[in-house]
Amino acid sequence: MLQARSRRRMPMAMPSTVHIRRSYAESRFGQLHMTTAYPSGGGFDERAPLLCLHPAGSASSYFSALLPELGRDRSIYAFDLPGFGHSDGPAGEWPLADIATVIGEFADTLRLRSFDVFGVQLGALTAIELAATRPEQVGRVVLASVPHFTAQEAKSQEWANLPIIPMADGSHLLKEWQRLQSSRGPMTTPDQLTHELAEVLHTRQYSALVQQAMLSFPTAQRLALMRQKGLILRPRDEFYEHGVRAKNSFPQSLLEELPESGSNIFSNNPQRALQLVRQFLDT
Repeated sequence: MLQARSRRRMPMAMPSTVHIRRSYAESRFGQLHMTTAYPSGGGFDERAPLLCLHPAGSASSYFSALLPELGRDRSIYAFDLPGFGHSDGPAGEWPLADIATVIGEFADTLRLRSFDVFGVQLGALTAIELAATRPEQVGRVVLASVPHFTAQEAKSQEWANLPIIPMADGSHLLKEWQRLQSSRGPMTTPDQLTHELAEVLHTRQYSALVQQAMLSFPTAQRLALMRQKGLILRPRDEFYEHGVRAKNSFPQSLLEELPESGSNIFSNNPQRALQLVRQFLDT
């Protein structure tokens, strides 16, 4: 009898192992570097793949905390956007629409019929462009720290002078450190700031071009074209006031506050951001 009961018992589900790998793909600008995460079962039959797009002055490592958590039941592709991290960049301008096209072309090479996107700051604008131009392919959209400039802000010196200019005495390094410290929030450690400063310096050649691309991007108009369900995360950073504007332009989205976080939403209390993202994507 004991043996019979044992045979009827349902087998226990085995915990999923998350594989995290780095790789390259070809793009119109050269090689596109990415970090991928996928469960031991492959992920394709579980939930929609997730494409992650980082903020300016960062790279795919921005999503390091997200990959092992959400990669348990879906495939995740966290890119170094062209010109950032280990990805090749354009030779001249940094056209945001073409950057979004590069990400979309990568999805096409994998024959992804549908996928979700998650973008932060610059990555949020790239995600918006991707969702607006591929409405049948992009499912759900998660945006954090969405740049949504007014016409007056786009012309102001506060934003126009943001890219750092190297000084002979090195004072620009302290200035950029202080800017990052203010943006990332008081809980960001010196080690985290050092890593982010290195990323900013690495991509300095594109800083002015990227800043101009962000200032000139028609956020309100592109958000108005989107028909997907959206989640907007609003941390306490330089784009905090922009969050409500983004919500007004994207009325079918949810707005969630991250009052303890700066622009790196995973550097302080990452579980809160991960919980909100997972809950939105899974329901």
